[in-house]
This record gives sequence, structure tokens and C-alpha cells, in this order.
Amino acid sequence: MIFVNRDRMLAASLLIVATSSAAVCSPNLLVNPGFEQGSAGWGLANAQVVKEAHSGSASLRYQNDDPQHYRTFNQVLKVKPGQTITFGSWIKGRDLQGVTHDQGASVYVQSFDRQGRFLEGSYPQGVVGSSDWQQISAVYTVPQRAARVTMGVYLRRGTTGIAWFDDLYACVRPEQPGLYQWHDARAGGVATLITVAQPQRVQLDSALLTRQGVVVRSTRQYYQIGQQRQVIFPLPASLPKGQYRLRQQVVELSTRREKNSEIWVSVGQATANVAVDEQGFTLRDGQRFFPLGLYANMTSDEHLSRIAAAGFNSLLNYNYGSAKDPYYLFQQARKHGLQVIFSLKDLYAGTRFAPPSRRSYAALTQWFVERLKDQPNLLAWYINDELGPAFLPRIEARHLQIKQLDSHHPTFQVLNKTGDFNTYFNSSDILATDPYPVGVDNDLARTSDDTRLLVQSARGVKGSWVVIQIMDHAAYDSRRTPHQPSEQEIRNQAWQALIGGAQGLLFYSYTDLFYKRRLGQFSQQEFDGIWAGVARVAQQVARLSPYLLSGQSIALSTHNDAVTARIFIERQHAILLVANPFYHPQQVSLTLPTRWQLEGQRQIQLTLPPLGTETLSLMLAPED
Repeated sequence: MIFVNRDRMLAASLLIVATSSAAVCSPNLLVNPGFEQGSAGWGLANAQVVKEAHSGSASLRYQNDDPQHYRTFNQVLKVKPGQTITFGSWIKGRDLQGVTHDQGASVYVQSFDRQGRFLEGSYPQGVVGSSDWQQISAVYTVPQRAARVTMGVYLRRGTTGIAWFDDLYACVRPEQPGLYQWHDARAGGVATLITVAQPQRVQLDSALLTRQGVVVRSTRQYYQIGQQRQVIFPLPASLPKGQYRLRQQVVELSTRREKNSEIWVSVGQATANVAVDEQGFTLRDGQRFFPLGLYANMTSDEHLSRIAAAGFNSLLNYNYGSAKDPYYLFQQARKHGLQVIFSLKDLYAGTRFAPPSRRSYAALTQWFVERLKDQPNLLAWYINDELGPAFLPRIEARHLQIKQLDSHHPTFQVLNKTGDFNTYFNSSDILATDPYPVGVDNDLARTSDDTRLLVQSARGVKGSWVVIQIMDHAAYDSRRTPHQPSEQEIRNQAWQALIGGAQGLLFYSYTDLFYKRRLGQFSQQEFDGIWAGVARVAQQVARLSPYLLSGQSIALSTHNDAVTARIFIERQHAILLVANPFYHPQQVSLTLPTRWQLEGQRQIQLTLPPLGTETLSLMLAPED
């Protein structure tokens, strides 16, 4: 059995995609992609179709001299939720410049739901300065809630200069087989879930290797799969204790499409300090632990004592994965009883915040992990903050590197493209999403929607965490109307996430509550009021942790799709959480499970005010 070098295979596959997209894209979903038919299919106000072309006889020319002026040129794509699109354009530029890092001429795809609300998009880095024709391309998976998807070209906000666009393309990629791995201790091996788009026969090659790369066992098996099938690779009973790597490749025999993945497995070693259990809950020193964390870049006693007093038990600080003394971070957090999620998320070449380093980023990662893995309050390694699918091979490699160096702590990443959640399954132990709906959407329902999709993608074996917005989007975009999330909006997000199945919450971000300092508009009184609301929500969540960690919960139908509800059971007691994500009242009708009652009743009628939440204690009626 031959296993091709995984990194080489991934690089080759990416090259094939890029090359084939540039040369042939069939069928191309775009109308008039080369502008040979003039403006047909496009709304081209303020732009011109000219004879200067990358190929053929025409291209689109757009000139912008006013950095305050912004427009796009797009058309609707006929695609379905779940489909993956390869898209791109050839672009030439002259004197393209902007005032921010996010500048240039580029191409994009974005999606909207049935109510016309923006969902998410893909915006590859643009062409800047003056250059000849360059290909800009990316991959985008259509979200499940998408009702309309558009593709377009544009100069990014604040960009001036001239750009030419030609040979645009958007093609649906053939669906690849899915290969999802996790260690199943109860089954005595590694569980592998194989998924296919159409019923067919597949070949699964597996090889178990030592840390030194020696093959211990290899198998080749064939399965007829209708939609999905879970199989077990049993670990030999005679394996010496240590770490082993299982590499697997699934191939569809009819299409020859394939998927590769690998996982580290520990045999006979001490129980991990922090782990993810068989239901996706975080284990700390063998006990379930509900991470209630806060993003905060401050480490003084004043700030950390305030954070700990508010009920938070964990801290995520961006600043210490580069130049600052990481030991100080752990020491300060430990003094205040806080766990640390250590950030390595910037250690990828070509990312915006990658720190300067004489070492490779893999070597820098190793330096941090080897020196910090024994810190008693290390909770997890933060390895990805919203990096897109183009970075996925590097994220997977980083996850495997860390698991080899430290089998006692999980890896953690935050994702913001719901269509890609499944794709990231094998690249960390804990997955999270950050909806951030306040001040952007007309309601907060995105939190429930994104949490549901995340929990589905975690498949009950990965940790599922949700990031709760406590910051004002105006902290990042001065054009936005300021909207600091209220206590009610923060609680509503948190309750939606818990009802949806979140096994940890991180609040983003403490640092941004001080953003008005740089504007000369900071008010201590205003901050104190905001923080009091944040603290009340955090303390409420902390008090609920015995119920949240029980592993026994039941989602309830409310007879109102807008409102979500779930019962959390702890022995003979239960709580009912309900959340109305809308800025107007909602009526709900609930039927409690057998024997559970609220004030002697199983049938409950509730009127929830705008953004209303309920936390109700239930009683277990005696058996008949």
C-alpha cells in the first residue's frame, strides 16, 4: 500500500484547481464572462467595456478617483446551498491604492437569505499598484440558509485607480467524499465517518505509524455507501504505549475523487490535563468544565481581578503569541484563577498579523508549545481565527504538529463561514463560530442558526463553542452607526447559543469596550454600566454550569420557528431556557417532556418581550 506525501498531494491538487480554473471552467455560471457581448448580464454604470483584453476582444475597465465612492459590478449565480464554487477573474491595475490594508481591485462572492439579509462572503486579496494581468481566485461554499448568491468585481472601499477585469469564471466543483476522524476509546480505535454525494463503492486505505514513521498496521477495505457510513480502525491490543499516527485515504471508485486525513492517537499514556470527551465537553483534570471565557489583551491586576469577579474562568489574549513574555500572561492569569487559551493564530506566513520572525512559523510554534505545555492553567491552543479554506492545509498541519508536541491539551479555532464548517472538522479538537449580529442584522437569530450548523458539524465528538458579541462594530468601522450591545442583547445571544448546544462561551471582547479612548470619547461611567451588564450575564451562565455540563438536554418545539427552547436536566432537577431573538414580542407554546412540570403544568404559554429570555426551574412529578 502506497501513501503519497500528504503535503505534496495537497499542493498538487490546489495547483490543478488553479490551472484548470484559469484555462477552462465548464460550465461557467456567468453570463458574458469576458464582456464580448458588451454589458449583457452586468450592470455597468460608471464602467466601460473596452478592447484591451486578457483574452478575446474585450474587458471591463473601471476608474475611480474618489476614495469616498464605492460600487460593485455583479450578477446572480444559479447555485444551491452546500455547493462549492471555484471563482475568479483576471485583473490588471494602474495606480491602485487605498488608505487601509484592505485595498485594491478584486473579485468576490457573497450570499443572502430569504429575507435579503447578508449571510457571508469570500473576498480574496486584491491587486494593488500597477501591474499586468493577474489571476485572482478563491473557493466558496454556499451556506445552507442562502437564497441568493452573487459574484462581482470591484475596487475595495477607499481604493482609487484604474482596473481592468476579464475572463471571469464561477464553476460548481464536484463534491468530494468526506472523511471525518476521531479517537473512539469505547470502540478501542479510531472512528471514521465516510460521506458521499451519491451512492457508490469506495476504497479506504489506512496505515498506522509510529512517531518515527514505521508502519505498524495497514489495511485496504471496500464499502458500498448510500450516503454515509461509520467504520472503526481497531488499535492492536499489543501496541506499546506511545503516540501513533493514523493516515487514511478514501477513494470513490466510480469518480476516483479522494480525500485524505490523519490523526494522532495516544496509547497507554497518562490522562490528558485537558481533553474533549465523547460528547464534546471539555475535561479539565478529568472533570467536565464549562469554558466561560473573555477575549482581553490587558493583563494588569486591575483588569484581571475585574474579569474574574464577573464570573469568567478563562482568558484569551492575542498579544502573547509573538513578542511579549508568555510566562507573565500565565502567571497573572493564574493569580486570578483564570485558565489561558494561548493564541498561536497569527503564526501563518502571509496573514495580516503574522509577527516578524527569524524562525519559520512552524519552528516558532514548536518553541511556544514546548515551553508552555506544562503551564498548569493552560486550557487550549488557539490555532485559527477565521482564516479561509485557502489556509486549511496549513491549519491541519499546525493541528497535527501541536498534537504531536502536546497530547495533553486541545486545539481550538473560530470559524465565520458556515458553509465551510464541515471542511475544518479534522483540523482542531474544538470548533467555534462568531455570529456577531448586533448592529448588523435586524434580529439576533443568526446566533441560533450558526450554532445549530456548528453543532451539526462537530458531530457530537468535537467541542462546540460560540463567541458572544459584547463589542460595538463601530470599534472596527467608523462608518457604522455606534451600537454597543445591551445587557439584553448579550444575554439573548448567550441563551441562543446554550439552547443550540454550545459547550463553551467566549465573550468578544473586553479590549473593545475601551475603543473610545483612542477617539478621546471614553467615559468611565459608561464603561461601568456596560461592564455591569456583561458581568450579570456571565454570572448567570456560571450558575447554570451544573446543568450545562450534565450532558442531558432536550430541545423543545415552541410552535414558533422564531423562538428556541431547551431543557437541561441535572438529576431530579431541570431548567428551561427560552430565547426570543427578535426586536418585537413573540408568543410561544411549549409541551414539557413526560413528568416535567412548571407550576404543576406540562403545557406552557409564554409571551416573550422583544429580545426576551426565560430561565425557568422545572419540577419532576412523582411517578404514577
